[in-house]
Amino acid sequence: MQELLMQKAEAFLDSVFIMSHSYSTVSSYRLAISNKNKTGFRDFLQQRYSICELEFAEQTQQEKFDIYVILRDYVIFLDKNNYKPKTITSRLAAIKGYMRFLGLKIYAEDCKHIIRVPKNIQEPEAALTKEIILRVLRNAPPRLQTVILVLSSSGMRIGELVQLKLSDVDFTTTPTTVRLPAKITKTRSARETFITAEATNSLKDYLSRFLKWDEKKDNSHLDDVLIFGRDYSSNRKRKENPRQPAHLVAEGLLMRQLKYYLEKIPDLNRTNPNGIRVIHYHALRKFFRTTVGNASGRDFAEALIGHQFYMNTYYQLNDEKKREMYLEVEPYLTISDFEAVEKNVKILSTKYQNLENKVDDLMQYLRTNSIEVPDFLLR
Repeated sequence: MQELLMQKAEAFLDSVFIMSHSYSTVSSYRLAISNKNKTGFRDFLQQRYSICELEFAEQTQQEKFDIYVILRDYVIFLDKNNYKPKTITSRLAAIKGYMRFLGLKIYAEDCKHIIRVPKNIQEPEAALTKEIILRVLRNAPPRLQTVILVLSSSGMRIGELVQLKLSDVDFTTTPTTVRLPAKITKTRSARETFITAEATNSLKDYLSRFLKWDEKKDNSHLDDVLIFGRDYSSNRKRKENPRQPAHLVAEGLLMRQLKYYLEKIPDLNRTNPNGIRVIHYHALRKFFRTTVGNASGRDFAEALIGHQFYMNTYYQLNDEKKREMYLEVEPYLTISDFEAVEKNVKILSTKYQNLENKVDDLMQYLRTNSIEVPDFLLR
């Protein structure tokens, strides 16, 4: 029976992967079925009824169980085990899919009326500032510094960053262009984003130091090398689960590395009311979205971070215009010595506005006095 259980569960998880191509989703669904904390649906059935999910599916088809009542009881079980509403919702969705895979009919409308899921409590999160990011940079090693600068200036997800190859980065454009292939993005849609000159310089230094990249030479032999990849064969978790993709191992290592350095500085190791750390990789994505949105508009920011609707909206925006818009935003995304950069931007903006006003006054004077306007003022 145990072998059959494993076969059924793996077949279901394979079908989930086919749909999403997300290892994170598969991992989440696997935990919903059974986990070491004994709070998976299989564990619940065993503890409560001394049966497995295959026996449950068979007996439910014989009308010995009401699927909706059991799912409701499972939600209550998770709630009593102090699972958060968001996790409970995710687990419930996974189990409903698994039960359908095992041949049970489950109707969304019946679920809605019978199964009550705790409401998700929305707690405000502290926003990342340049001051905070700068402090993290000052206390992080070179590799982590580069990761932080690239993420905060591009809006990429950490899962996308760890799958980037050298051939995905174009240093010949200004600003540097990062092309994300569809296969590594969450939405499975290819897109482009950019990184600041500051992040570019940090990335070049990193590549020279760790990959023997040379800006003055041909680096085509490195095209397929993962920028933030490495040999993970000695990693403990990799050995325990050899099927785990290398990019997930890389992502986990970067997360643990950031946590390690934050724990050394109590001021930076703060948490939000919801228990999530103030400083984490997704917070850098939020920082990018907010900064670009404030400086250049919501639509451009959403397009760069890869939200599908906005990607379609900006499909016809040519490359030159996108680069031009990013360069206008770049000073606001620059972390090191950002105060001087922003001050210069404000000074230049003020001077430009004053100059524009003077030109407008001159044009008005010329027209009022019937003086022919020179061609260079009409351009």
